[in-house]
Amino acid sequence: MLIGEKIKIIREDRKISQEQMAKSLNVSGQAVSNWERGKGYPDISNIIRLSEIYDISLDELIREDKNYKDVLLEKKIGKTVDNIFNVSLLLTLIIVLLYGYITHGFDSHQRFYIIFALVMIIHISIYVYKQVFGKNTETD
Repeated sequence: MLIGEKIKIIREDRKISQEQMAKSLNVSGQAVSNWERGKGYPDISNIIRLSEIYDISLDELIREDKNYKDVLLEKKIGKTVDNIFNVSLLLTLIIVLLYGYITHGFDSHQRFYIIFALVMIIHISIYVYKQVFGKNTETD
């Protein structure tokens, strides 16, 4: 049985609407509807909340749904690859800036490239920081 079918059974057994379930999980009614129809999957934090609020084990919720396990794995791998790419880009920009400074110094003709590289370094640093230390706020 798929996780969406299990969510629907839990909701119907407790005689609550999709909206009521959504409110208890702090997600939209559309998210619950999508889960039940197999159009999307709840993220791991919502699975844990479903387990706690509706007193059902995590094992019962996800054991048979191989698709959901694959989705979780893909999200984790995608995030890891994204972080590796961004850290690599960040290090490359820093190395290029240092190389340019050591070999040529910075003159007025290179200001645009220096400013661009610094903005990129700041942007990527903030992105990586949020990914590594920030809280995941996905809701569906």
